[in-house]
Amino acid sequence: MAEEYPPELKLYDHVPNSGIVHMPNRRFPGVALQGDSLSVMLSDAVYFMERAVAHGDEELFDCAQDLAERLKWHLTRYEDVLSREGFERPYTIEVGEVDVESDFDSRSPESRAD
Repeated sequence: MAEEYPPELKLYDHVPNSGIVHMPNRRFPGVALQGDSLSVMLSDAVYFMERAVAHGDEELFDCAQDLAERLKWHLTRYEDVLSREGFERPYTIEVGEVDVESDFDSRSPESRAD
């Protein structure tokens, strides 16, 4: 069951594809991103993971993977709400198929040569 929120959130500012909002019971305002912008960020994080593997940089891969995992989690929650409320996705990626879990070694060219 969804948490109950007051009918109004305070909007401090609106910029393209996001807004600064203050949600009830939170000390600080947050940033509300459009779902399609969030999907682009996830795609970029996965790209950074791939480039890190191509350059043999495991530390960069780990940072990009952490970012991708967090973005995927938020995007999955977003899709749950879209589905529940009858909205279509505003992007084409299949979030469930985005691989952010496999590790650096399993993605390296050496492991695919077998």
